[in-house]
Amino acid sequence: MKNVIKFAIVFVIMILCTTISAYSAQKDVLLKTTSTWDCAEYKKLKIKKPEVTVLKIVINVNEELPMHKHDLVNIAYVKKGILTVITDDNKKITLHEGEVLPELIGKYHYGKNTGNEPVELIVFYIGEMGTPLSVNKK
Repeated sequence: MKNVIKFAIVFVIMILCTTISAYSAQKDVLLKTTSTWDCAEYKKLKIKKPEVTVLKIVINVNEELPMHKHDLVNIAYVKKGILTVITDDNKKITLHEGEVLPELIGKYHYGKNTGNEPVELIVFYIGEMGTPLSVNKK
């Protein structure tokens, strides 16, 4: 009888361990920062009516976006391709598939596909409701 109880306890423990491990999700921190990629620290955000927008942006081979700026927080995830971001004072950063970019705020820049396949970005914007996602330089 004691052996049956021991077996039952071991069996239940084995099932619990298998069930727990079968449903455990893997988490990788892709970005945790207090600043944009050029080291400008985020200031205290005062958002009365927050709005979150997520865009998928595709930049074709040899294509570059117009010079623009963002007046809100945005984070770009490079899903595919190679992207180079260039500021109006010629600072550059190049990102590859799987990398994350804390975008510049209030500084003009543009993105350029510097690879040999389309760049796919997933961009997360967080700001005051109604704030334009980007403003082109005139």
